[in-house]
Amino acid sequence: MSQPPAPDTATYALLQLGGWQLGVAATLVRQARAYVEPAALDTAAPQLAGRLVSGPQQLAALDLAHWLPQAQAASAAQGGYHVVLEHAGIQLAMRVDQLGGLRELPLSIVAAASPHSDMPLLRCITLDDDSTLHLLDGEELARQAGSAIAAASLQADSAALQDGEELRQLPPMGVFQLDGQRYALPAALIHEVISCPPMTTPFLWGGPLRGVTEWRGQHVYLLAPQQLGSSQSTAAMLAVVGDQHGYLGLPIDAALTLRRFRLDQLSGADDGQLYAGLIVDDQERPIRLLDSAALLRLIPHTSRSTRQQEGDSAQQRSREAYLVCRAGIRLAIPIRLVEQVCVLPADFSSAGATADGSSGSITWRDQTLPLHQLGAAPTRLLVICHGGRMLGLLVDAVETLLPALSASQPRAICVAGRAFRVISTRHASYTLFEPQQLDYFSTH
Repeated sequence: MSQPPAPDTATYALLQLGGWQLGVAATLVRQARAYVEPAALDTAAPQLAGRLVSGPQQLAALDLAHWLPQAQAASAAQGGYHVVLEHAGIQLAMRVDQLGGLRELPLSIVAAASPHSDMPLLRCITLDDDSTLHLLDGEELARQAGSAIAAASLQADSAALQDGEELRQLPPMGVFQLDGQRYALPAALIHEVISCPPMTTPFLWGGPLRGVTEWRGQHVYLLAPQQLGSSQSTAAMLAVVGDQHGYLGLPIDAALTLRRFRLDQLSGADDGQLYAGLIVDDQERPIRLLDSAALLRLIPHTSRSTRQQEGDSAQQRSREAYLVCRAGIRLAIPIRLVEQVCVLPADFSSAGATADGSSGSITWRDQTLPLHQLGAAPTRLLVICHGGRMLGLLVDAVETLLPALSASQPRAICVAGRAFRVISTRHASYTLFEPQQLDYFSTH
């Protein structure tokens, strides 16, 4: 029997939001219904307007203004419709002003659609009447919204669970994918899933952490993909997890869904110190359950008692994060100054060091980087950027990380007639590196 000919058109649902004429693949549309005000979420997420109850389910209501800023005023207005989309098990609702029916579009025109210059989720085509139709990438929208759903801890099936059944359920789990393997983590720990930002400070000495990045004004310590058994060096997305002590960035390729699993689907711990068990879902596809406590232990932090926290309000803590290095003295370098940390080759020689600490220069990123030796037997090179000046510090070792609010504010002291500043934790004090004091540090 001959195969039916492949379709040469695709059906799109036409929608209107403010001045935007949108088209979304009709295969993703489940229903459209009159707009109702969404219920507020316990955890705020900028992508979400709230939640809608649909029978036994809760649907995430999107705020399209997060992706289409120019539609913000219209998006906030009352009235209109909620269009319910579904992709890969993720259901969501988005508010629109008007429904424009269905339209068949030639695949050749859809394929030739041009990306919108400012909105990655949109592609533009010109219709017969010379108007512009913006094709909304519903699949990518669902994936990004799925991340927000996990971050806001929306439990799609919570209304359907009975008390007895609830006792046989694991907590809501965010499920994500990395290098073809699926992982799960309690959704309560997931704050947000974002495109992987650039590192502000890379760590090149090995170990479980790759470096530090910034997220909502906070330091996030990036987990190396190899810690999860991945051969990748980087990942496209980042799941920000953590608690009041600090934040860890998990490398992921995609955020898949938020799910509840039964206790009988969980078996013993998988190989690896970061795994708490193995979940076999209904399709018998294994999911590695991550050990939340083990992950949180990787976040550098200094725990403080309630009494000590009360004392912190009287003595303000430093909002800086520091790398502590051994360089004859124990030196604290603000992370904001550190561009990169490199392991020195085994045959590195500092024989050229002069009396003032200068050790010549190297070429780094097509720039001449002057070197200054602070340690007696350096094994690490720290690239320092300050005021447009680049500087390479040679230190004996990088000992630890001090996250923000874990050390006291710098205070001035005087030793042998020389003034410099130190910071302190409960256990130690460290000399503070300040670029203008380089001559002092290089000779002591």
